[in-house]
Amino acid sequence: MVIDRTTGKGCALSIAAKTVTRNLIADGIIGKTIAKKERPKRSVWLRVRDYGDDWVCIGGNIAHELPEEPLWVPSFIDERIWTQAVSKFHIDSRLDENVVEFLLPEMDEYLQNIPDSELISITRDFLIENGILDQPIRRHKGNTYYFDKSEIYSLDNESKLFPYEGRINHIFTVTGPDAAFFNSGVWIKAAPRFEVGMSLKECIGIFVETELAHRTPQKLSPLDQLIQYIARPVYERVPGNDNVKTFDRIRITVGLPRYQFNSWEALQSEVKKYQHEIYQRVIQRMETDRSFKRYGVPINFLEISDVTLLRDFSLEFIFELKEPKIN
Repeated sequence: MVIDRTTGKGCALSIAAKTVTRNLIADGIIGKTIAKKERPKRSVWLRVRDYGDDWVCIGGNIAHELPEEPLWVPSFIDERIWTQAVSKFHIDSRLDENVVEFLLPEMDEYLQNIPDSELISITRDFLIENGILDQPIRRHKGNTYYFDKSEIYSLDNESKLFPYEGRINHIFTVTGPDAAFFNSGVWIKAAPRFEVGMSLKECIGIFVETELAHRTPQKLSPLDQLIQYIARPVYERVPGNDNVKTFDRIRITVGLPRYQFNSWEALQSEVKKYQHEIYQRVIQRMETDRSFKRYGVPINFLEISDVTLLRDFSLEFIFELKEPKIN
């Protein structure tokens, strides 16, 4: 089941990932080894680490650095589903991001059985944690609408409580890491249907039913037919580098079509033909990645150290920091 965050329900299902993450933590995932990833020249153990401030991440250790031990499996998730999902988890990324991107799509039965009332309650808690109360929700014809401390949708007549600040029209939005679970566009589309006197839960019920309009898909260019996806960058540190605020290399995988070409050589030829364009797409993907922005490294400080066309029909880019020039 693909979680579509262009719908309110898809956003609510994404937010449910935080509940699943809390359950994993309560079940004892912190400090446990959850998977073993095979690399061309080495194996890496995936271990869950808690860095505080709600920052629970997937870390990697070279296999020989840790003793062989049974992989941890949660008590409330089918082992087959867990094993399939965790094999896709990214190193040096948040646990809840991996849950929403890789685990929840495997949990069809769980997702389909979550009643709307529970999704509404989960979303309510999420929005309150992100500071929705006593914040402008909508501005219209000089008036401002907001949820008061009793969680009631209220009118601020002539925006006396929340005056406009010059030309800036400040309204509530989810920011920080939690923005990945929420689509402000869907919320903004739902807001005109909120009525004064409604509770926050009633308004969320409207939000859950809201969808953004889907455009008719356009014919794909040869490049778009070649690039099936560009995975989120994976930030890796070499053994001995324990600083989570740094990285030594970035690994990005580009998915390629399995059945479009009649031979491996034909695929190689097409990749070579569009190598510059693929590289540009990879750079764009990296520049827009939230984790990359947090590191604060200019893109021109990186260089490609390796590009490999793998037999699983993917193209793997590895970037490393450029060696400083000595004058």
